[in-house]
Amino acid sequence: MANLDLYPSVKHLHAAAKKKLPKFSLDYVEGGSGLEVGLKRNRDALDATTITPKYINAWPLLDTEVNLFGRKFSLPFGIAPMGLASLQWPKAELIFAEAAKNANIPVGLSTSCTVAIEEFGAVAGDHGWFQLYPPQDEEINDDLLSRAERSGLGVLMVTVDVPARGWRPRDMYNGLSLPPRVTAASLYHAACRPRWSLATLTSGIPHFKTMGRYSKNKSFRGMADFIRRELGKPVTRERLKHIRNKWKGPLVIKGIMHPADAEDAVKMGYDGILVSNHGGRQLDACLSPVEVLADIITQVDGRATIMVDSGFSNGLDITRGMALGADFVFCGRAFMWGVSVLGRKGPEHVINLLSNELQLALTQIGCPSVNELNTSWLNTKT
Repeated sequence: MANLDLYPSVKHLHAAAKKKLPKFSLDYVEGGSGLEVGLKRNRDALDATTITPKYINAWPLLDTEVNLFGRKFSLPFGIAPMGLASLQWPKAELIFAEAAKNANIPVGLSTSCTVAIEEFGAVAGDHGWFQLYPPQDEEINDDLLSRAERSGLGVLMVTVDVPARGWRPRDMYNGLSLPPRVTAASLYHAACRPRWSLATLTSGIPHFKTMGRYSKNKSFRGMADFIRRELGKPVTRERLKHIRNKWKGPLVIKGIMHPADAEDAVKMGYDGILVSNHGGRQLDACLSPVEVLADIITQVDGRATIMVDSGFSNGLDITRGMALGADFVFCGRAFMWGVSVLGRKGPEHVINLLSNELQLALTQIGCPSVNELNTSWLNTKT
């Protein structure tokens, strides 16, 4: 209850994180690409999505359960995969995994994570989804798939929206590039945040534990340089087909923003499409997922599960995403702020916040189930 009183919204957690994180860590999560127009566009598109309530209605118990790829989850949202999550709090990925499993929601693990796939799988089990940035080396690619499968992760997400590194001025200025630079400013900002610094030093400086095993140079800088060479390159159609042939479980393609790409993914046998502009961190001139969602849904026509992310930060946003036609929503930054401020208790608190806000939104609009949300609830008048 104390956490709810102090941090009754993700916005409050974000404000608190600004006082607890060193500048380079805060900017890494908060920032976007270029002039950060895309970040604002994501938020503006969600805010412009309005819902018309229906008050004279039956009021049964609210239903928030959804079915994805043959299994039932308790809520229609999950924890998005986020690289370098331990920059916010030590072993953040494992904290996310524990909270997600306890809440019965999915949780993603990025290829650029700071824990090993095996560690993550031991906590998350099949609630864990592995986000693959396909490496240039096909042997490494296939070994990552094998490790994810052996670790019991339930779904593979193949990311295609990073054909080149994002131009992120905040990270470049702060030295958070690949390879990274330690600057006097970054040391100063870390010293100004003793709680974060003590926790990080006690746990150990984050390393790329999943990709790191493939790098001959085991220093942080060496591994970062190796990852820069292997990841963040265009993903070919041949590689996407190869991954489909190798991975026998549910397969999602992440970063789709065009109906033609969605059609190609379905034809290649992908089971799910995650509509995403990488949280505004790649192409600053990109449309918001909210602006393209309807066209992609129309193109896919029920042949694949449609999910969405990028800017969804509260329960009302999740309601909007479902009303726009998505089957599921992923949230990222909200959980980063939660773990930054509250440590191990943070993700659980964010899940409770989003769940409470979602249920309140459903009650406010007179919708008994997230599965009944559709475009009929939207206010289409301009």
